[in-house]
Amino acid sequence: MARRHMIVLASCGALAGCSFGSPMSNFAFPQMPRVSIPDIHLMGVPLYGEKPGVKLTPTTPYQLSATESDVVRLAVTRSFPAAAGISFYPLRSGLTAEGTVAVCGMVAERNRDGATDDRLFRGELARQPGPGDPTFVVRQISGANAATIAVYGDCQKQGLA
Repeated sequence: MARRHMIVLASCGALAGCSFGSPMSNFAFPQMPRVSIPDIHLMGVPLYGEKPGVKLTPTTPYQLSATESDVVRLAVTRSFPAAAGISFYPLRSGLTAEGTVAVCGMVAERNRDGATDDRLFRGELARQPGPGDPTFVVRQISGANAATIAVYGDCQKQGLA
């Protein structure tokens, strides 16, 4: 029990020290300077962003085609079946060493009551060498299967934040 309290206190202290000063996102405002978010460990317990067996590496710049952007937007939109509307901020993409395209972005989800919620997402686009359509797989969405800081950290590791 004491270990859990120490983790919570250390996390709060570390996150307070890493404050951005402004709640605005780099996704919506790319001209903001980059802020380095360190991997935080306390007594060997990862606090965010580490998944066993998944090693994210920086990507090389890649410009999505119009078709690829449409495929990404459609796949992300399908992840919000109850939403009344989805608005996309600019997408960031990069080519991985494996040949897939890593994509990070943010959506504003509007529910049926009119309330909006901004969510980060991350996924992988498999390009098709032939005439077939590319396929996009959503890996993380903040507030659904990952914490916002985890999605942001993973995007930053790939150079897409």
